[in-house]
Amino acid sequence: MGRPFPPESSPSRVGFVADVASAAKALLSQPSVPLVSLAVWLLPSVIIASTVPGHRSVGPVLAIMLATTVFQLGWYGAERVFFQRKLEGQPVALRHLVGLVRPFIGRFFVLGLPFAIMLIVVFFGGLLSGHRPRDIRTSVWFSVSMVVFSVAMDFALTFVTPALAYTTRSALRALGIGLAMIRQTWPRSGLYVLCPPLALNLLHLIYPVSSPTVGLAISCVLVVLSLLAKGTIAAFYLRERGTYSDDGAAYITRQHEPPGYVALTTPIRHRPSNARPSRRSRARRS
Repeated sequence: MGRPFPPESSPSRVGFVADVASAAKALLSQPSVPLVSLAVWLLPSVIIASTVPGHRSVGPVLAIMLATTVFQLGWYGAERVFFQRKLEGQPVALRHLVGLVRPFIGRFFVLGLPFAIMLIVVFFGGLLSGHRPRDIRTSVWFSVSMVVFSVAMDFALTFVTPALAYTTRSALRALGIGLAMIRQTWPRSGLYVLCPPLALNLLHLIYPVSSPTVGLAISCVLVVLSLLAKGTIAAFYLRERGTYSDDGAAYITRQHEPPGYVALTTPIRHRPSNARPSRRSRARRS
């Protein structure tokens, strides 16, 4: 039988600053999680930097980069389950979080695909306008387009990604829930919508630094800020909507999928009795 989440929260008692503090406390209590996030973010850059043209096969490098990207898609969901467990006061092992990567991969891939296509269109638009590939990233129009696109996308997806982690496995339903939630909770959700982790990361890619040491330091700061924003937004979402199970919506069943539009007056605050229990719960039962 489920229990409400979180037990003592209410919009008047828990604010943005408190949610940031709770996210920071969660990260400090388990440094292995931000270390994994940093590793999957830096690994592609490290691989590219360590590859000497003409002296190493491209195939293995591409395979490693592809595997890293696929893992990162699922890790987006696992990170949010981590914050859910910490906000509930429950322990969660890194091994358990890694096990949650697989069920989250497909849905985050579907969510990101349209935006990836938009980026490709912008890039090829630069080629058609006469820019050389190496000059596109340094052109003013490309930089402005990327800034506008990344910030707008980050704002719009504020509650879409937690919806995909906690409420539904459908990217389309998550998009409807997330956009509706901004409209229904504004202006209370203003600070949560305006903390842009994704935009910061994309801006770092647009304006890379030449020094590897400085670049590494900036990447570390951006990853930590990104995780803080994810944890802060997760706290607000869970307070407003709740979660499907102890593992979020990683194992949500078809019959418990929400409709495309879910009103805030009917939050999902309890785990259905037939939801897949966590490994910790199964071990305790046995």
